[in-house]
Amino acid sequence: MRWTLVILFLVAGLGAFVIQRNPRWVKVENFVIELAEDSQEEVLFQRISTSLRAQLAAYQGEYFWDLPLKKLHELVSRDKRVKSVEIFREFPSQVRIKIEPHTPVLAYLARDGRIYPVATDGALLPAVAVADAPDLPVLRGDAFKDELGLRELAIELLSLVPTEGSFTKKDVSEIVYSPKEGFKVFISGARSELKFGDSDFGPKISRVQKVLSYLESQSIKGRVIDARFSKKVVVRVRNSP
Repeated sequence: MRWTLVILFLVAGLGAFVIQRNPRWVKVENFVIELAEDSQEEVLFQRISTSLRAQLAAYQGEYFWDLPLKKLHELVSRDKRVKSVEIFREFPSQVRIKIEPHTPVLAYLARDGRIYPVATDGALLPAVAVADAPDLPVLRGDAFKDELGLRELAIELLSLVPTEGSFTKKDVSEIVYSPKEGFKVFISGARSELKFGDSDFGPKISRVQKVLSYLESQSIKGRVIDARFSKKVVVRVRNSP
């Protein structure tokens, strides 16, 4: 036991001497920023990483043990594009940061033409250029910018649209909202307008699928399909006044 303590003291003393002579060895020199394993948001991650590196420069040169991890965590989390972050010290001079970005499910089109990706929790992410906008269904209307609840309902509506059949997620090109009619969905290709109101989306989507399947079998292209009613769907075809 005595020899073990002696060896430990010698190692500690030698370590302290080496650090004193070479303090840069224990100063933070490198931040490794990584995408979380389960995330697929490569493009969004690259944007986050680029903006974050400039902010992390202020912490380079800090002693390894003095680096304020809590403050660093708050710095990364302030970016609205970041869903979660993990930070690890790696002795002697490296810090590893794992970031999970929010996954956009919709894209809000503002009146000024800017595109705001919408995360799965309804949060509006920072605007991106049209050329960099994700290929997602578009939300249009000022109400979506100001009301989180409407964005959450739009996400709920989209989540209930199936991936197979006559009406699928990939068919949805645009979602709009008005207090009078509720949610309207425009689908690509057929150029149809689907009205869902503002509740009970599941049964209404099921009825719309059946109606669209029938119209397709009869080579009829509906212009407006109104599913706001509790037990029926009203279709107005293109040649109607």
